[in-house]
Amino acid sequence: MYRFLFHRPLIALSLGFVTQSVSAALQPMAEAPLASDTELHCHFNRDASTDCTTTYRYTILKPNGREMLSRIDFDYSEGDTFEVISAQSTQPGAKPVALDAAQIDTRTAPNPDQGFSRDKQTSLAFPNLRVGTQIRYTVRQHYPAKPLMTQFHYVLKFGPSAARRDRFKARFTAERPIQWRSEWFDGFKVTPSANGKTLDVVQKTPTYLNYINESSAATLLHTARLEVGSALERQAYFGDFAQRYNQILGANLPAQAAAAVAAARGLEPAEQVAAMMQHINDHYRYLGDWRASERGYVPFSLVEIEQHGYGDCKDLAVLLTAMLKASGIKAETAWVSRGDVADALLIPGTQAPNHAIVRAEVNGEVWWLDPTNPVFAPGQTMPDIQDRWVLVNDAQGQVREEHIPLERPETTLRLDKQVHYDKQGNGATQATIVFSRLPLMQLSVADRQQGTTATDQNICANFGNEISDCKITRQPTEFVVHDGYSVTAQMNDQRALEKLANHYVYTDQSLKDRWDGFINYRRHGQQADLYLGNPETNDYTITLSGGQMEKAIPGCQVRSPWYDMDLDGKREDDSLRYHYRLSQKTRWLTHDEIVSPAFGKMIEQARACAEQVHQVVKL
Repeated sequence: MYRFLFHRPLIALSLGFVTQSVSAALQPMAEAPLASDTELHCHFNRDASTDCTTTYRYTILKPNGREMLSRIDFDYSEGDTFEVISAQSTQPGAKPVALDAAQIDTRTAPNPDQGFSRDKQTSLAFPNLRVGTQIRYTVRQHYPAKPLMTQFHYVLKFGPSAARRDRFKARFTAERPIQWRSEWFDGFKVTPSANGKTLDVVQKTPTYLNYINESSAATLLHTARLEVGSALERQAYFGDFAQRYNQILGANLPAQAAAAVAAARGLEPAEQVAAMMQHINDHYRYLGDWRASERGYVPFSLVEIEQHGYGDCKDLAVLLTAMLKASGIKAETAWVSRGDVADALLIPGTQAPNHAIVRAEVNGEVWWLDPTNPVFAPGQTMPDIQDRWVLVNDAQGQVREEHIPLERPETTLRLDKQVHYDKQGNGATQATIVFSRLPLMQLSVADRQQGTTATDQNICANFGNEISDCKITRQPTEFVVHDGYSVTAQMNDQRALEKLANHYVYTDQSLKDRWDGFINYRRHGQQADLYLGNPETNDYTITLSGGQMEKAIPGCQVRSPWYDMDLDGKREDDSLRYHYRLSQKTRWLTHDEIVSPAFGKMIEQARACAEQVHQVVKL
C-alpha cells in the first residue's frame, strides 16, 4: 500500500515494516563468537550514592569475537570516579599477561547529538587477540547521588546478545533493606538475606539468546529484568523532585515567555496551546547542557532557560507548563519512558522514566504534550509516548500514576488516484492525497529537515518504480499541522501494467506486499515481536481507465483484532473504480499473535480480498 514514508522520519519513531528474510531462529549456542562470565557487586550507600565493582571474563570462540573485543569502552559522568583495578589476557596454553598501561586510554567522551557534556571515556585495547584468547578485567565505579535523590534504584536487564552468557553472578548490598521486583526472570535464582540488606543473583544455567534473520521491525517486548530499590512508593522517589518543580513553576515568567502568553490571551484554549508550542519551537533548541554538574531530574530555572535559548526535555517541559498555567490552562509536568517499547513499571523509581512531558487539560480532554518534537498536531499524542504508564506531578507535589492511551486508528491518509492507460500500458496518473495525523507530521518534519524538493521526490517514488514527469502541488507545511492537508500529483507511470503474452496485467502490489511479509514471518519461523507504528486507517479510491477490464469486484470485508479491511468496486465498459479501507488497530504484534490460527485466518481472508483487484486488461 502507499505508505508515503520519508527518508527522515520523526525523532524516536521507527516506522519500518516487515521485511522478508530467508529464515529466522535462535542462533545455535555452538555459533556464539564469545563466552562471558560476569561478577558484579554494587553497594548502595546511605546518601544514595552507589559503588559498583565488576569483573568481566571473555573467551573468544570464533574469529568475529576478536572484533567484538577490539576496544572496550566505558563512558561515565565527569563527577563519577572510575578506575581499572586489573586487566589481563591469556593466550591458549600460556600464562596471564597484564595489560600494559599504554593500552588503557582515558579522554573526554563524544558529546551526544543534542547536547554537550564533559563525560569521560576509558578504553581498553587488548593486544594479540585470537580464537581461544581469554581476557579478564575488573573495574570499579562510584556514582555520586544526583541532586535531590534520596533513594536508590537499579535495573538489571538481559536482552539478546552475541555473547554466550556462561555465568552471571551479582550481589547487591545496602545500608537499608533492599526491595526488589522481577519479570521473565526464571533463569536466575534470587536470594535475599535475613535482614534484607543483601540480595544475591545467580544465573542457573549457561544461556545464549541471539536471534538471526529477523525483520528490521523486530524486537522483544519482554526480556529478563530485575529491579532493586530502597522503596516501592513513587512519592519516595519523586516527591522531592515534584516540590522542586513546583518551586520553579512558582516564579514569574521571564520576559519573552510572558509576552507570548499575553499575545495569545483571548484565543481558544487549543489555539493557546498551539501558540505556546510554537513559541518554544521558534525560540528554543532541544539541547541538553550537562557540563560541570549533573542535574539529574532538576531543571534550570525559568530565567536560566530563557537566557540559554535551549533546554533538554525537563527544561522545555517545565517552561511549557509555566506558560500554560499562566494562560489559565491546567498543566502539570510528567515523567514517562519514551520509545517504541515501554517496560512495565516494576519499581516506580528514578531509573524507570527517561523523558519529561506535560499533561494539559484542554476543552475537557487530556493532551500529552512533548515540546522537544519538531512538529505539533493539536490533540494528538506522539507514538513514542502512547500506551504506557506516566508519573504526573500535581500542584501539591504529589505524584500519581496515569496511563497514556493508545491512539485510535483514525483516517491518516486518503488517496484518490486516476490512471488512464495508453496502448503501450503506460499510465497517465493524477492523484489527490490528503494527509492527517502522523503521516502529516512526518511530512512536516521531512520538509523541515531535508527540504520540500526531496520530500516531493519521496511522494512521487511511492507511486511506482518507473515514474516520470512527476509534479507535486501543495502548500508549505508548518510546525503546527492540522488534519486534512491536501497534495495533488501528476505523473506518467511507465510500468502501470505488466505485459503478459498478448495482454496486460494490473496488480495492486501494495495490498499484496503487506500480507506477504506476515506469511514470510510464519513460514520462516521468525521469533521476535513486530513494531507496526501508530494505529491508523488508510482510505483509497482508485480509478483505472483506457482498457477493457477482465472482471468485476464483488467486494469483501475482513474483521480481526489487528486489521479491518473493506473493499468494493464497480466496472464499466472501459474503466474500473474500486475503493478500500484498511485499519491497523494496534502498535505491536507479538510472536504468539502472528503464529496463532486466528491471525493465519485473517491473512488468508485479506489476501483473498486483495486478489479481487487483480485484472487482465485489454488495451
